[in-house]
Amino acid sequence: MIRSVSPRPLGELPHSERESSNGYSAYFGLGHSIELLDRPGVFKISPAGLALGAHLLKTVEDRDLEGRFLDIGTGCGALAILLRSIGAADVTASDISATSVALAAENEQLNFPDARIRFVVSDLFSGLKPGSDRYDMIIFNPPGWRTPSPELREELARIRGDIDPSAMFYGDQILMRFLDELPGYLRPDGRAIVGLNSLVGIKSMLHQYKAQHDGAPPLRFRLCERHTFPLLFYSDHWKRISQELRAEFARWRKHHGSAYTVDSQGNLYWSYELVDCQLAGNIYV
Repeated sequence: MIRSVSPRPLGELPHSERESSNGYSAYFGLGHSIELLDRPGVFKISPAGLALGAHLLKTVEDRDLEGRFLDIGTGCGALAILLRSIGAADVTASDISATSVALAAENEQLNFPDARIRFVVSDLFSGLKPGSDRYDMIIFNPPGWRTPSPELREELARIRGDIDPSAMFYGDQILMRFLDELPGYLRPDGRAIVGLNSLVGIKSMLHQYKAQHDGAPPLRFRLCERHTFPLLFYSDHWKRISQELRAEFARWRKHHGSAYTVDSQGNLYWSYELVDCQLAGNIYV
């Protein structure tokens, strides 16, 4: 059973997101709803983030809550706050964006009367101490889209906008860095739950990772859940180049194995895959 430490009363629930004048609430299940402020330049929690939170509610047990948790790329802080709300006492949350980290800290105090989560500005693991900062569970939603082509980079530079392209692009590069550095921050029996977007080209990424380690990588992988979501453009600027983005996705599918489907109305759907990563020798030999 999962222990529950209730945040402040949130009023009527239970929609996945309940809008208010200055923010919204994200509902994960089992009565766990988190109130969040909405600020420019910081992503609201996505359907993928809600799915990862629900997965944590389904799989985290009492004995897990005694361990150390790390939420990488915390954004608005929703998943770190959810971990605290189900009883995790040792939670660290990091993000490369100082703006996101500041908002996440505000959101914790919006939901709880005191501050307990350790918030860190960090590019993946760079703000942590190698060897001494090891965790029982690490959660990470890397950017879901691959490195843009030179042509698309020019288009992104032209439109600019309020969201940095690195928040959604360069997922292939970031994921490879994460997998290479992850073993140094996991406890021997620890695990990482990584949410992968099929547009990144999951098969090619895992093949590249194994090839870099001569077929004997230090990590093993298992699919926990798979969800299908419609493509959403989180920026009005990106919406204006939706056709260019779709053409880019088609190139990724041809050259990198990016996976998606398009229905008869032209709506694009991608696969969100929750993958369990553990050190080789402990699992999935």
